[in-house]
Amino acid sequence: MIEARDDQPNVVTEEVLRGVLANGYLLEVVCSQTAEKRHNTWYGVWMARAVTEDGRHAMRLVTSRSILKTREFKTIVGLVSFLAEMGCTTASIPLKEGGCERHAAPGQLA
Repeated sequence: MIEARDDQPNVVTEEVLRGVLANGYLLEVVCSQTAEKRHNTWYGVWMARAVTEDGRHAMRLVTSRSILKTREFKTIVGLVSFLAEMGCTTASIPLKEGGCERHAAPGQLA
């Protein structure tokens, strides 16, 4: 069951995200700030959200249901680690602002 609040029903915590992914949602990664390579690491800003396959319903990942701050990933390493924890077996990461990639994930720890 999807945990929702009347004032902000389109957000999920990591725990709830696992549940909706297990129920058929896709994990979408959105690039909020174009990535750049510094030394051997890529930096940027990415956010994650759960979306239905038809894209009609999306829930953005937040750090906490009480604070509702969007969880942001600042490095590709951190983002790939998160995707693996959600059960993704591949990672496709948009590098340009506005880019978006979808991933199928079972919502279980890898």
